[in-house]
Formats: sequence, C-alpha cells, structure tokens
Amino acid sequence: MTSVAVTIPTLGASHLLDALASLPSGMPLYLRDNRQENWGVAKSWNWGIKAALKDGAAYVLVLNDDVRLDTKDFVDRLVQDLSRDGVIMVSGHPNHVEPRPAEGRLAMSAFMCDARLFSEIGEFDESFCPAYFEDADMLHRITLSGKWRTYYDSDARFHHWVSSTRHEIRGALRTKSDYRSNRERFFKKWGFYPDAGKTK
Repeated sequence: MTSVAVTIPTLGASHLLDALASLPSGMPLYLRDNRQENWGVAKSWNWGIKAALKDGAAYVLVLNDDVRLDTKDFVDRLVQDLSRDGVIMVSGHPNHVEPRPAEGRLAMSAFMCDARLFSEIGEFDESFCPAYFEDADMLHRITLSGKWRTYYDSDARFHHWVSSTRHEIRGALRTKSDYRSNRERFFKKWGFYPDAGKTK
C-alpha cells in the first residue's frame, strides 16, 4: 500500500476530532500543536511535510484542523491525481463552494504533495506569518516554474467549517493588519496583488 501521512496544524479547535475521525485508519499523523507557540501556517506546513517525508511517507496530506473528509476514497483519489502528467500538488473540493475546473485554484484547507514540491519549488515562505498569502505565493511559484501544475479534484469532497478555528480560539485571531501586511509582502515580492489578480 502507498505510504500516505497526514499533517494538521492545530490550535485545539473542537472540529479537530471530526478531522481525525474522518481519516483512513492507520495513517501516520503529524500534529503541530500551536497552542503554546504559534508557528503560523507556512512554518507548520513545512514542519509537517518534512517530518512525514523524512519518516518515509511517499505522500503527505495537509489538512486544516476544521475539515472532515467526506469522500470515502478521498486519499486514494489525491494520490492518483498526483500521478497525472506534470502535477505537483493537488486538493479536494470543499462542499461549501461550487466545483471548479481541474486547473482552478486549489483548496488549501485539504491538499496533498510529495517530495517533489520542496525539491522542485521550495518550501512555503515562512515570512508570510502567521497566515495569509503563503498559499498564493506557493501557487504562483508553481506557475512560474513552467514545468509543474496543480490539480483540483472536484469529486474528492470534504467539509470545511470555514474560519471556525479563528472564531473559536482566541489566540487564533488573525487581524486585518496581518492580511494587509502579508498582502503588501506578496506585492513587493511579485509585483501584483493575488486577490486582485492584476498589477498595481
């Protein structure tokens, strides 16, 4: 059987149990507890992906702590999707949004990668802290590679309690200031705003 591990950064939200209960049994788990020291999204993702790969996982499923996998073959589908020609990162489809084309922007609350992501593209940029635009930065770098692409599987469904951790855990509060500063950091790095889709 293909070796798949899962990593979940968490601040102790109540839906973490839903996430864990929805995983296939026996899947190695790399749980980053950010309650004492919040590493932010990018550093937590980097840590979990690297730890799982070092321990021999062929694929790493990265989940928010407030998602539940709803498709029985979710993990198998994403593993198959990563074998598509030129695909380096894949995600499932959150059930609160309309399906999009396979080339559409990934749902970064439930994505999968393998060792190629860091060897070919690099790690998530930890200067985007605690959150916002670390995902857009990675997706832009994948596009710039000219070699790799992402794949969005609209049939691999999951439920996402959107922003529930932020609302439930006081220490998880991301401010408008975080959003603005990381948005400007992205602009300084790439010359456009990812949420506007155009150069300013």
